[in-house]
Formats: sequence, C-alpha cells, structure tokens
Amino acid sequence: MDSKKTRESRTQIDKGSFKRVLNVGDLFAVGYGDLGSSIYYALGITAMFSLGAAPISLALAGLVFACTALSYAELSSMLKDTGGSATYARYAFNDLISFIAGWALLLDFIVTIAISSYSIGPYLSFFFGPLKEPAYKIGLTVLIIISLFIINYRGSKGSARMSWFLTTLTLCTQLIIIVIGAIWLVKIPDLFEHLRIGVQDPIWSPSWDGFWKGTAMAMVAYTGIESMAQLSGEAKSPAKTVPKAMMLAMGMLLVVYIGISLVALSAVNPQVLSTDYLEDPIAGIVSVLPFGSKLLGGWVGLLAAIILYVASNAGLIGASRLSFNMGEHYQVPRYVYRLHPRYKSPYVSLAIFAVLAICIVIASRGRLTFLADLYNFGAMLAFFMTHLSLVILRIRKPEDKRPFRAPFNIRFKKFDLPITGILGGIATFATWILVVITKPDGRYLGIAWLTIGLLMYFFYRKKQDLSAMGTVEVEKIKIPDYQASKYQNILVPTRGGRETETVQMACEIAKIHGAKVTALHVIEVPFSLPLETPLYHRTIVAESILKRAEAIGREFNIRMDLKVINARAVDVAITDLVEKEHYDLLVMGTTMTKGGTAKGYGGVVERILKNATCPVWLCFSAPHSPFKKTVPTTSA
Repeated sequence: MDSKKTRESRTQIDKGSFKRVLNVGDLFAVGYGDLGSSIYYALGITAMFSLGAAPISLALAGLVFACTALSYAELSSMLKDTGGSATYARYAFNDLISFIAGWALLLDFIVTIAISSYSIGPYLSFFFGPLKEPAYKIGLTVLIIISLFIINYRGSKGSARMSWFLTTLTLCTQLIIIVIGAIWLVKIPDLFEHLRIGVQDPIWSPSWDGFWKGTAMAMVAYTGIESMAQLSGEAKSPAKTVPKAMMLAMGMLLVVYIGISLVALSAVNPQVLSTDYLEDPIAGIVSVLPFGSKLLGGWVGLLAAIILYVASNAGLIGASRLSFNMGEHYQVPRYVYRLHPRYKSPYVSLAIFAVLAICIVIASRGRLTFLADLYNFGAMLAFFMTHLSLVILRIRKPEDKRPFRAPFNIRFKKFDLPITGILGGIATFATWILVVITKPDGRYLGIAWLTIGLLMYFFYRKKQDLSAMGTVEVEKIKIPDYQASKYQNILVPTRGGRETETVQMACEIAKIHGAKVTALHVIEVPFSLPLETPLYHRTIVAESILKRAEAIGREFNIRMDLKVINARAVDVAITDLVEKEHYDLLVMGTTMTKGGTAKGYGGVVERILKNATCPVWLCFSAPHSPFKKTVPTTSA
C-alpha cells in the first residue's frame, strides 16, 4: 500500500508544549524510580519458576531489556515527541499499527498501577500483620488506587527533586543490601552449584521448561522504560539527554538486579523465597541479615511502600499522557482525555484507568502471576513494535538524523540493521507468544483487551471519516489571540414563555462548561406605580414561564436557579444584574422578521448589546417556521 495515498491532514490549535526542563539526572531519577520498583515484586515470581537459576533468568531478561533500551534510545533521539512505542510505530507504519502498540502499552500501564499498588500491602505487613491476608491486601490496593485518582484529579504534579530524593534512598538501600549480603551471606562455591539447570535437584535446579517460564516472568522486573520515553517532550535537548538517561538506568539496573538476586538466593532457598516471601522478596533477604534486620526490615518495608506508590502513580500518569497523545491523532475518542474545567486534569482518562486497574486487581484474586502474565502480554507486544519500528526505519528512512545510534550493526545490501533491535524483537515476540500459548489468563484477557480496542478504533475512525489504515498528520496552528472560552455563570432572560430554544442552548453550553444557569424574568412596572407594587397576575405568569425553563433544564440534568425581579426597564435590569452578580455569559432569544429586523425585544436587544459587561449570545429563529433553527451569534 502506498503510504502517501493514505495520509490525511487535520489541523489543531497549537496550545504550546511542555516546558523542557529535565536534564539527564532528572530523567534518570524519574526512570529509575519506576524501573527500580519492579524488583520488590518480580524477584519472588521469577524464583517460583527458575529456582536457583533466577539470577540467570534476570540476567537474560536484562539483556533483552538492554536491547529494548537501545532501541528506545535511538528512536527517542529521532522522534522527540511523547507517546513512546505508539509514536514510533506511527512514524514507521501507520495509525493502525500505532494503535495496536499504544493500546498494548495502555494495558501495560494499567497493570503497572495494579501490580505496584498490590505489592505495597505485603511490605507494610511488617507493621500490620493482617495485610498478609488476600482480602486485606486487595482492599488496601483498591483504596490506594482511589487515592491516586483523587490526587491526580485535583491536578497534583510530581517534581524531579522528589524523584531524585526517592531514587537516592532506593539506590542506597539496594546497594547496602548487596554489600552486606555479599560479605556475610554469599558463598561462591555454593552459588555456582545452585545456578545449574536441568539436574536432579528439586530444591535448586529448575527444568528447562520452568527456567524459560521464569525468564519470561523476569521480564516484569524491567518495567518503566516507557516512563522515560514519555518524558521526551519535557527534556532539555531530548536527542541527547533521553538516550544518556536510558543507558545510565540500564547499566545501574542490571548491576542492582543481578546483585540482589544473588544475595537473595544465598540468604534463603527458592522454595522459601517463592512461598513465604513471594510478594515481598526483599523483606526475605533483610530478615536473615546477620545484624540490623529489625531496623532495616522496617526501613525496607516503608521505603518499598513509598517507591511502589510512586510507581503506581507513574503508571496512572503515563496512561493518561499516552491516551492524550493517541487522542490527538484520532486513535481514541476525544472525551477520553477531556480536561476538568477547574483542575485542568484529564479526569475522564484517570477515572477509566483507575477503575480498570481496580477490576484487574479484583480479578487476580491476589495472584501475582496473573498480573505478571497480563503485564507481559501488553509490554512484550509494545516492545516488539518498538524493535520492529527501529528496523523498518533503518530501511525506509536511513537518511534521517539519529543523534544516538544503537551499536552492533550488520550490513544488509545498502542498509545498516541493528543486531540489538533484531535480537530484542525476536526475544520480546517469543515471550509474547509464550504468554499466549501457555498462560490462559494473559491470553484470554489480553486478546479481549485488543479486540475491544480494535472495535472501538475502527468505529471511531469511520465516524471521523478517516481511513483505519491511514496516517493522520496533525498540523498545529498558532493563534496568538486564542483563548478558550470558559463560562461558569450563565443568565437566560425569559419573556412570554417562547424561549424554548434559547433555554436549550444555555443548557447545552452549561453541560460543556460545567456552568450554573439562572433563568430570569423581568416584570416591567410602569412609572405611575411604585416599584414594589405587587402585580399578582404578572407574577403568576412569570412563575409559570420560569417553571417551563426549569423543566427544560432537568432534561439536561442542569439545576437551574429562578429569579423574578421588578424593574422600570428590562435592559437596565438585565445589565445591572449581570454586573452585580458577575455573570460571564448572557443567552437571549429573538425572532427575525421577513425584513431582517429583530422582533420580540425590539430595542431592548440593541441596548443590552451596547451596555452588557459579558459576552451575549443571541439565538435567532425564523418566524412561522415549523422547524425553528437557532443560530448563535456572539457579541461582547
């Protein structure tokens, strides 16, 4: 298919981009804070299958992660936009392949929220024993996810300084555990004896089948590379800083993870690690240290809970950012990333992903393997797309500027193909196939997730009159004087009870902006009478008219305030009320005669347009028309 024939253009207002304030250290801190949290739950489920060979499984998974990090580093240096694998696939292929990568990645983020939140309970059980029980753990997890939604709903923002602080504490604690364990616990002869695979030793030696399953599980230990890619839009000189931060995180992570796994299996045997300490393996290491186990045990429990909470939050933020990126390219409906009128947070997407994470936790019934299988389904598919995008772009666009280039390339005809990208693609796709074939939970839920997503994607693209296989090129246009209108208080004057379309228009605007609506009826009192003279008949008519307006408001689920005031002149009463009570929009109706003049309010409309201190929307309707058509015009 000729890609040029399937490219379609859409324009959007350029509202600016994120401030580029993050340097290499900031990116490393954010990335390692997310990446470094995975060992707190991944080590136990890896040891469950790989037994004493868990360090080898983590090392092999680490090599795959290194290949993945190199592919991300090169692509992020080429494409400085957020979106991660979804953006890379869009540039290499089309919006459909990009959607598959992004949708899989959204599943990855949702499971990251679930598995990180769930793992907090076992570490806090050091202080509160009942948190070892599944019901308590699941209950606490639900509360944690709800708290994350509330925090992000109100627009709370993390800081690089806090990430630095937490990363420093985490790294120092992990290195202390490795040093103490290496000196007092690790015995080299026993270590090599326990690393064997496929021998007659049911305690330490796994079968080859179990070893490869454990290696697939070990992939969960390297969650978080996407969180660094998503920050490209906020990085200083992203073509240089993002790859450097990724390489730094990759090197540090491999050293720490392999070191901790060696210490762990020198401290306790795999059966104990994968049963008693399945959900809190680091606590298992600390419990057998020759000194300071109680003090360090409490410290590790508290620090792990904080780091895992931050990782859960990163997953929620990453999901909302990715959905925003996909929404801009017409891959998910726009309402998914609708901003809250007050807090400016993407509250719809935050709510959706929080609810999905809670559902996944409940469906797991407290099984970490369930969550790990589901994570691998989404993450491996997204990582495979990243590797494939790199290889394809090396072939299709070899001339593109690449400030960072993955090493170890082979020459094929006139192209330089990355060995790390090819090996990483094979490994991640093989792991994904392994999950699909051998893991029923990951297979059924993962395929259901993809199926629902694709149905939504095809329906939405058809509704937008866009080709599903095409690529939407978004052109952002700068409009210097553009400011999004924001209405909080809307006033609708009524007269004669014929303003049905006008009240409807006001309610529609109120629904969009979350505004309050006030329906007003002005009773004109002749100058021959005192202003406070009770005019009973007119008051009854006014109340009847306002009740009609109130009934219309209920159809839109809009609570409407009703006001009746006496005045000498309608226009003066309306403009005075607008100024006094700070209404920011006035919606009025009038009828156009055949001669093109306004009927109904007559000169009142002109005087209000001249003196109103807020925008005025006029809803015109043609006289004697069976279908009245409202056409709003705005005047300030």
